[in-house]
Amino acid sequence: MMEFTYKHAPLEQGHIRLLRLELPGSEKLQPDHPAPDGSIAATLTHHDLSGPPPPYTALSYTWGDEKERLHPPQTLNIASPDSTPETFPIHQSNLYAFLCQARPDLVPSHNGATSRRAANVGYIWIDAICINQADEETAKQEKTAQLKIMSQIYASASRIIIWLGPVKEHKLTLDAPLPENLWPAYPTGHAMDTYQRVAVAWANSQLPDISPTSLLKIVNQMDCACLEAVTRLSYWKRSWIYQEASTPNVPREFWLGGHALWFEALAVANGVFHSHMLELGLNKIPSPSPLNVDIAYLQELTLLRQHGKGGLSLLDLMVKTNSLDARWPVDKVYAMMNIARDIYGEKDGDIFNSVRVDYELPTEDVYMDVATLIIETTKELDVLLFCSAGQYKGLKSWVPNFYRFVYSVPYRTREVYDAGGGKSSGKKPRFSLNKVAQTLSVWEVKVDMVVGIYPSMRRPLQWGDYTSKTEFWQPIFGPWIRSLARFVFPQPDGDVVEEAYVGGGTLSEAVDSALSWGMAPGYGTLKRDVDVPHWPLLEQAQASASEREPEEISVERQGFQDFLMQTSAMAFFRTSRGYLGVGDEKMAAGDVVVVIPGLAVPLVLRAIPSYEAGGSADGARWRLVGPCYTKGIMDGEWLGKREEQEFILI
Repeated sequence: MMEFTYKHAPLEQGHIRLLRLELPGSEKLQPDHPAPDGSIAATLTHHDLSGPPPPYTALSYTWGDEKERLHPPQTLNIASPDSTPETFPIHQSNLYAFLCQARPDLVPSHNGATSRRAANVGYIWIDAICINQADEETAKQEKTAQLKIMSQIYASASRIIIWLGPVKEHKLTLDAPLPENLWPAYPTGHAMDTYQRVAVAWANSQLPDISPTSLLKIVNQMDCACLEAVTRLSYWKRSWIYQEASTPNVPREFWLGGHALWFEALAVANGVFHSHMLELGLNKIPSPSPLNVDIAYLQELTLLRQHGKGGLSLLDLMVKTNSLDARWPVDKVYAMMNIARDIYGEKDGDIFNSVRVDYELPTEDVYMDVATLIIETTKELDVLLFCSAGQYKGLKSWVPNFYRFVYSVPYRTREVYDAGGGKSSGKKPRFSLNKVAQTLSVWEVKVDMVVGIYPSMRRPLQWGDYTSKTEFWQPIFGPWIRSLARFVFPQPDGDVVEEAYVGGGTLSEAVDSALSWGMAPGYGTLKRDVDVPHWPLLEQAQASASEREPEEISVERQGFQDFLMQTSAMAFFRTSRGYLGVGDEKMAAGDVVVVIPGLAVPLVLRAIPSYEAGGSADGARWRLVGPCYTKGIMDGEWLGKREEQEFILI
């Protein structure tokens, strides 16, 4: 196995390294040291970032996972000061594919409109090469220092290349059926040609008028399949790309193998697809879909960062990017801080410096700093809507797991509910932070105690491509809903009959509202109690009481997909007064439902006994279990019924 000899020389503060690919055997390397087959020749030089450095390209790409690592690694031959080549390992197959594509001696594979000339690359900044990635202490210090100026590195570049990966040029035709769910089989290079064709047609005003049928006049089924294949590339799943690819005022160019296209051209074409799809309506979104939501969001972030006048909260930013992956849990936070600073500009951007880049800090401390920053700057407690009793145990109960939120529905629906009276009476949360004790004191109204729990249908992270398949969910949902019917309508001696609900209406209506979080069917809609799906639990209980076989409730009924997305991972509960609702799957009897004045959605808390760590003799210490939907208290009904009391969350 080859021994790699290159060692990074120390970087001065404010300096960066820049890579330049060279022709094999060029004057940069001694003639008797040509690059071996498969290796790439280069120089790596230091430059003062404020110098300024020579014009350079910053690369935005994804490292890939362990399965994509090269074994053995490929070789980068870096010229030393005496022109003797030193060897540097390239472990990432995706990065190696880019370097091969960017070599000055590369001849483009075709001369189409999206071909590019590799000789124009020049100096390049690539994190895996230009930052010392070793494990020793000096390398860790360098990495931290470089990450702190990452935004400046991209902002100072003369161009940003967004490397989507090597092109897949499979040959598909409209005459043959498209392979179902085999997205990697679609020719992604065709997608780049489609983006360019649509962007040019838009610029020349040659597109059809928007109508429910006009999308197919722009792109055919194969076009859509190839476009969706691009949306599924691993590039879009990485947290850091949002900071890199949304850098304002720097030309950005997408590369996909030998194809290249300016960011603006993709954004224009993507906007055309979005406009035409809106005309189709939410229930007629085509599959495969030509829309890339990541491009649209990157464009939005670019404009917000460019203007620097606010417009997007840090919490909203964390919500929108929460599905992305990161190598380290803290990167889910660090990758967003520079974006937030730019969005709020010179006047207010410094507030985000309280979350400092330091990989020696425990993850739970970093997450607490972020939660504290959000609470102190917004004076709101919406961040509590993402807390869960089932999240990472090292966190304080009032600090969300920013790596992967358990909930999204409570935060999304805060605009239509008003349990805390913030909309109707202008109430604001009363709270205080004790940073030394790491506690959050909140004044709340205690509503009721939980006395009965029915477990969730699925675990929160039980997810995947199978979730829409009837044959998977029917044997799970059928028994679950029949058992829930017996929980809601117990079977004493005598007939099972409809009952009045404590919050108004009937018990069946309350169940229907709870199972749908009170929302009308259709993802994206925020309509309350309008056409809420009805689930015949009463009929199920009546059939069981009379020893008849209950009718199977099909998962193909309207509303099941909404239930699956919104509340199927939540526990169903009953309180001592008879309130029904859904909340965290870790809820337990004895938990209490509370309303925070000013917070739109109720919460569930759990008292900590004095004999447990963090408990107190006066019973004033609590853990936040999570948000909940409770039919009958979602519009401020309990405000004024009881005095507010202090709950200290630990």
